[in-house]
Amino acid sequence: MPRAWVMVLGDVGRSPRMQYHASSLCKTPGYEVTLIGYQGAALVEELKAPAGDGRLTLAYLPDLPAALRRLPHVLQLAAKALFQLLTMLWLLLVALPRPDVILLQLPPALPTMLVCRLAALRHRARLVFDWHNFAYTLMAIGMGRGHPVVRLAEKYERQWGRSADASLCVTRAMQRELAKGWRVPATVFYDRPPDFFRPASLEQTHTLLLKLAPALSQPLHPADFVAELYASGELAPGQTPCTVAERGGRVREREGRPALVVSSTSWTPDEDFGLLLKAAELYDGRVRRSRHPGRYPRILFLVTGRGPQRQAYEERMRGLDLRYVAFRTLWLEPEDYPRLLGSADLGVSLHASSSGLDLPMKVVDMFGCGLPVCALTYSCIGELVSHEHNGLLFATPEQLAQQLLDVFRGFAGRGEEEANGGTKVAASGGSAGTRRRSGAAAGTPASATKAASGDCQSSTLLAQLRRGVAGSSMARWHDTWQKIVLPVLEGAPSGAA
Repeated sequence: MPRAWVMVLGDVGRSPRMQYHASSLCKTPGYEVTLIGYQGAALVEELKAPAGDGRLTLAYLPDLPAALRRLPHVLQLAAKALFQLLTMLWLLLVALPRPDVILLQLPPALPTMLVCRLAALRHRARLVFDWHNFAYTLMAIGMGRGHPVVRLAEKYERQWGRSADASLCVTRAMQRELAKGWRVPATVFYDRPPDFFRPASLEQTHTLLLKLAPALSQPLHPADFVAELYASGELAPGQTPCTVAERGGRVREREGRPALVVSSTSWTPDEDFGLLLKAAELYDGRVRRSRHPGRYPRILFLVTGRGPQRQAYEERMRGLDLRYVAFRTLWLEPEDYPRLLGSADLGVSLHASSSGLDLPMKVVDMFGCGLPVCALTYSCIGELVSHEHNGLLFATPEQLAQQLLDVFRGFAGRGEEEANGGTKVAASGGSAGTRRRSGAAAGTPASATKAASGDCQSSTLLAQLRRGVAGSSMARWHDTWQKIVLPVLEGAPSGAA
């Protein structure tokens, strides 16, 4: 029976692509799977059954001992690197049962490339790298591209990048860079949404918002309109800011509800969350000054994720003077995140890409839930987001603010049929330029008129983007994985797809 190792030098629960690889391997007859990384966030629901019946083994790397965490910062970094190296050498060369194939997420690259190459030689296993980005470009965000450590890391990554038996990557732009600049042939495997990313019914939305009520009712800044709804008693028992449960259990949208905009972030320097804060202030100011403020909804921004800059940005939010906008920062259970995306009206991606060669997986998840997206533009984002077809591209806070005004002008909710699977169907948008408009660039789209026809009651532009997401056919994760990834793991050469 073949055994596969799936490894990431990070929190396994926050590495969805590697969890999906492990899930698909568990669904492949005959495979035993070991998922290696650090214990942290909860795993996706799909891994619970194979972990329970023995098809999946979780091999968690040990955390740095408390005594070493008390060392001065520089010494602590050196101790952490040595500790990681020694524990990985022991786990991969000695402790774990012999694998037939090792699938490693990159980045991080140091020291995993070297250790996994040694493990592959030791066990005579096939080694496959899954390139999500380049590690040295992430290091350059804080140190600068010319820093000696960054240049050394780049040399290491380029040298050991050629040591794998095969490689996967996430975009055609990265495939070209690996082939031309690194002499590494790679197979493109775009991120795909698993089956559990799909639009939510009104009942599911209502249940989720009731569950989130403790977080939603707490104000994050002065004049917080959502907190005021809860504090004033305007929301009766069984009501949320967006939904109402009627007698008999039927759920309907609350009249005059706010638009739900969701953004997922790791709260790291490669995503400038200040851009969204500025756009929200501009939207708020434009609506306040408008002669017809009733044409625009209030917006509730729900921001998910954990990371080092979260607290700093929450402090900035507390100082904002907003009347038509409110923010909430959340950390959700894995099963609640797809439901939130499926309940929202619009997604926002601030992913900037340190290399300019990767794509935001969060947008793939949003498309899987039928959710159109406003995305920060960069060199290869067009492989996923088609401007004015399944989303909008922006480069500045001013452009994003204008897009929010255009998208939500005349907003009146999803409508009954759409909320239960009509217009907002479980499809995904844009891969490899699917139905992409040539020459699309970041900027402000044409203004939308007030209302869409039929059951879609929101603005014409929002309805257009929803249709674009629904009409841009994209296969789901496992179906595509079987056709592209499994052959590479089992010996097919890289460079296709």
